Amino acid sequence: MAPRFDPHLLYAECRRCGAPALWSGDPSEALLWLGIPASSLGSDCLLLYEECPNCTPGKNDYVPRFIRLHRRSEQPVGH
Repeated sequence: MAPRFDPHLLYAECRRCGAPALWSGDPSEALLWLGIPASSLGSDCLLLYEECPNCTPGKNDYVPRFIRLHRRSEQPVGH
């Protein structure tokens, strides 16, 4: 069984300017809104925002996209 990944460790950044996105609340809420189960998270996941307060000051709602950098495999490589 894989160890549980802490959602607070999930990296989030702005696609437009590359600035890291800082959590204003519990990241689990954003993941639940996106329909992402916390049990599926790992270090290969990130949230990518189309814009951020740095790019678009004054806007209050920034919508993330969930990205998995590579597909997980149940079998070791080469099998």
